[in-house]
Amino acid sequence: MKKGKLYVFVLLFFLVCFGCKDNSNDIVMETYDPSKPVELTSFYPDSGRIREKVILEGENFGSDPEKIKVYFNNKQAAIVGSTGRRMYIVVPRVLKEECNVSVVMGKDSVVYDQKFRYKVTISVTTVAGDGTYATRTGALEQSQIAPFQLDVDQNDNIFVGTDNPISGAASYSSAGLVRINESENIMELVNQFPNVNNSRFEGICADKNTGILYTAVRTGTLEYAIIDPANGWIPRYRTMTWKSGSIYPIPTANGNYMGYNPADKHMYTRYSTGQIVKIDPETGEAEIIFQTPEQGTSIGIDFDPTHPNMLYLAGYNSGTMAHGIWRLDINDPENSWTRLNTSKTSGHRDGPIEGALFNTPYGLKFDQDGLCYISDYYNYCIRRYDPASGMVETVLGIPGVKGMKDGGKEEALFSQPTAVGIGMDGTVYIADRANRRVRKLSIE
Repeated sequence: MKKGKLYVFVLLFFLVCFGCKDNSNDIVMETYDPSKPVELTSFYPDSGRIREKVILEGENFGSDPEKIKVYFNNKQAAIVGSTGRRMYIVVPRVLKEECNVSVVMGKDSVVYDQKFRYKVTISVTTVAGDGTYATRTGALEQSQIAPFQLDVDQNDNIFVGTDNPISGAASYSSAGLVRINESENIMELVNQFPNVNNSRFEGICADKNTGILYTAVRTGTLEYAIIDPANGWIPRYRTMTWKSGSIYPIPTANGNYMGYNPADKHMYTRYSTGQIVKIDPETGEAEIIFQTPEQGTSIGIDFDPTHPNMLYLAGYNSGTMAHGIWRLDINDPENSWTRLNTSKTSGHRDGPIEGALFNTPYGLKFDQDGLCYISDYYNYCIRRYDPASGMVETVLGIPGVKGMKDGGKEEALFSQPTAVGIGMDGTVYIADRANRRVRKLSIE
C-alpha cells in the first residue's frame, strides 16, 4: 500500500472509531491552500495523558501529515493523518497540566482558544540496590550499591560514583564507578579506587552528544577524569594547570562537583573559597573566570540547555552559599552572579523561586526542555524549578519525612538524595544515598 493511501486508511479508521458523524465514504481529502489562512475551531477530547488520541478540527490543514506540525506547548505531537478539516494526532509527553495546542502549516502558526488538560502521572521505582552499603554487581534484582553521584548518557547507561568507605569498616567496599543499564539488566564495575578513605568520583556529568563522562576526583585538588566509551570507560586522569595572569587568587581548597557545558566543551567547577573555574578537559588548562564573594560549598552544578551560557549551582549548607540556588552568566559573570531564592534559611516552600526554601540542595541537573531537577537532601524530596515561569514545585517525596517507599506522589519516600541524572526520554534518576539505592522517576 502506498504511503498516501495508508494515511487515508488510518485516518478514516480512527475518525469512524471516534464517532465522527460524517459518512467515511463521503470524506474529501483537501489540500493546503497557501493563499488562505489556517483556521481552528475545536478539538476533542480536551484532556488526557501521554499517547491520548485527539481529533483536531478546523480549516485548511491540508492532507499531507509531513507538512503539518502540531505542538502541545513546545512538544511536537505525532500526526497520524489529516483530511484538511480534521486531524488525528497522538498527545506527546508533556510536564504541565495546562497546554496550548498550536498548528503550524506553511507560514501560518495558530493556537486554539481552548486548552488541553494534560494528566501528569509521576511515580518512583527502584533500579538497583537493596539497602546494603556495599557493591555487588550483576543482575539488577540482586545488586547492592552505595550511590553518591550519577549521570546518564545518551544510551541510557547510568553511571554511578559510589560512596567512599568509612574508616575502620573493612567490610565496606571502596569507592568507584559502576555502569547500570536497565535494558541489559546489569550493573558492572568500571573502576574502583584502593580501599582508602575520602577517594571518589564527584560531580559526574555526561556529554550526551559523545557519551564521554567528565568528573572531579576527590583524591586531589587539581585532579579530574575523562571517561570515554571508546576506551571501554577506563578513566583517564588529568591534572589541572593554572592559566597565567589571573586577577583572582589561586584556590587551595578542593574543587569538586564538575559541570560540563557541551556548547563550549569545557568543564566548570566552583571552589569553596569562591573561585569559579573553567577547564579545558583536553589540555587541563584552568582559568578562574570569577571570584564569588560568598564562601562555602556548592555541589550541584549544571547548564540550562535552552540558555547554554547560564550556569546554575546548588549551595550546600555551609557558609553564605547555604540553602541557595545560584545563577551565573559565564559571558558576564561580574554582573550576573545572583542568588535566586532570597531567603538564607533552611526550610521547605514551593512557589516563586524568590520565596522558595530548600534544606541543603545537593544535586542539580537540567532536562532537555530547560527544567531543573534538584535533590533536596534534608527535605528528603525531589524539587523542580522552571526558569521560564520562575516556579518551584515538589515533584516527589514528603517534605521532612525520610523513608524508603516506591510509588506515586502520595506515598513515595526518599532518604538523603544526593544526585540526579536525566535520561534522553526525560526520566529522572536519583542517587538515594541513605537508602543505598538508585531510583528513577517516571513522569508521563
